[in-house]
Amino acid sequence: MNSATEVRQESDRHATKKPFAAIFSRPEIGPIGVMLLLFGMLGYFSIPAAEDTWNPFAGEGFNALGIRNNLRVISQLGIISLGAGLLIIAGEFDLSIGSMIGFAGACMAMTLRWGFAILIPYISFDGGIHLEFFTLISLDPVTPITAIFITLCFTLTFGWLQGFIVVKTGLPSFIVTLGGLFFLRGLTEVSLRAFNKKPNQSAGSTTVTEIPDIKNIINLPGHGEIERQAAKMLPETELSDLAKSLPADLVAKITERLEYTAQRVADAKTGIMEAKGVKPLENALENAINSKNEYMINAIKDKIANFKINPVPPKDVTEVDIAKAYLDTLPSVNQVANFFGGDILEPVFDWLYFPVDWNVNNFGNQFAPGLYSCVMIWVLLSMICYIVLSRTQAGNWIYSTGGNLSAAQANGVPTNKVKISLFVFSAFCATVFAACQVFEVNTADAAKGNLKELEAIAAAVIGGIVMTGGFGTILGIIVGAFIFGLAKEAFFYIPGIDGSFYRVFLGGVIVLSAMLNENIRKRIMGNI
Repeated sequence: MNSATEVRQESDRHATKKPFAAIFSRPEIGPIGVMLLLFGMLGYFSIPAAEDTWNPFAGEGFNALGIRNNLRVISQLGIISLGAGLLIIAGEFDLSIGSMIGFAGACMAMTLRWGFAILIPYISFDGGIHLEFFTLISLDPVTPITAIFITLCFTLTFGWLQGFIVVKTGLPSFIVTLGGLFFLRGLTEVSLRAFNKKPNQSAGSTTVTEIPDIKNIINLPGHGEIERQAAKMLPETELSDLAKSLPADLVAKITERLEYTAQRVADAKTGIMEAKGVKPLENALENAINSKNEYMINAIKDKIANFKINPVPPKDVTEVDIAKAYLDTLPSVNQVANFFGGDILEPVFDWLYFPVDWNVNNFGNQFAPGLYSCVMIWVLLSMICYIVLSRTQAGNWIYSTGGNLSAAQANGVPTNKVKISLFVFSAFCATVFAACQVFEVNTADAAKGNLKELEAIAAAVIGGIVMTGGFGTILGIIVGAFIFGLAKEAFFYIPGIDGSFYRVFLGGVIVLSAMLNENIRKRIMGNI
């Protein structure tokens, strides 16, 4: 076995140890402990003060909406952390990730709103000498898949260029990608101001809005492709006719759900009215007790015991309501946009609401429709990266390149190709991140990715990646993303503590993680 491969064979070393010792020699063990601590903090501190329970799912951090929002932040950070983490394992850095996110988002948004064209300039002598343009390609409108493809052509090329400069010139990737950071950010801002026709640094000059909500375009019989909200605004006669045309079993199913929701909303409103009505009486009772006025105490207690309020009647379910609920069930015409910006696991979250009675807000409505699709994308990318890093020769090459570059080159490892490929992959991850944001909120901004490069690197380091390269795992990167997302939420709920304190916590964790990671690396691989 060659020396470059020996540096990589971390699993073989674990196999020689006792199971318990092998577990605690893993670089992820410390981050996992921190993650579990943050899970407990978020679960405990997010429980409303009025509720006397130790159930972590009773708090706002782990209710349906909390899980949805927390996993969105964690998964989006996790996507770019994969690109940053693999590069660090290979001994390089990419500081342009944040700017790449802003650039990619702007590129997708601009092509979706204004179209795309390739113009070739030429000199015309017709009526004098002047510059004209020949339109080679013109696309308007641009589909989501085309917008993503065009964006990838730009971002992957730029990623390749950065990698090429690093391996051919020998310049530190820190310097090269720092230049890329400023270049892309400036290019994005200039381009957006030009397209928005706002040359000055005015409000909204670097933002793209009014992008068609493509993921909510449905195919409605008799109307063709129409925006979902516009379909709900059709005349009531049309909506009623639509409800009448639906199969009886489907109408019955929708009606049952709507009646169930209407009753829950009515009960919730009744409960709120009762609570607001009783509260003043309870305050008066407390004052009477403090004053030791037995007459007032008994009188107020009697009022509380006999306090009643007329229940709020549930809203009647109409054919228009049935039609609108049916429109919500129609799939999007464009599955690409829905893949990046839609929701997943909707049946599970529906089940948690109806009939499990968990996914419910204070007004009786469903809390969350599902998880953001970026969670699924993160899981898929993580699985692919795990297989590549731990089960393929390419993974051996990545570890060897970052662990001992000279030894890797001496043993025939294509280190230049490895590094360039990982720069391209980092750009790919940034583009995926941008696509999730653009198709989710239908806006783009040059500042969307500000400081995301540092967050991605920090998540990788917290997860056990050694900054000197050659050491780390995909599991560690995943855990690091969890820690980053959970810390922000957990400290927000701690009473009496500024929510920004999470940055202080993370700063300490980053330093301690780096020290621990280096110590574990030396114990596993030797002092090299």
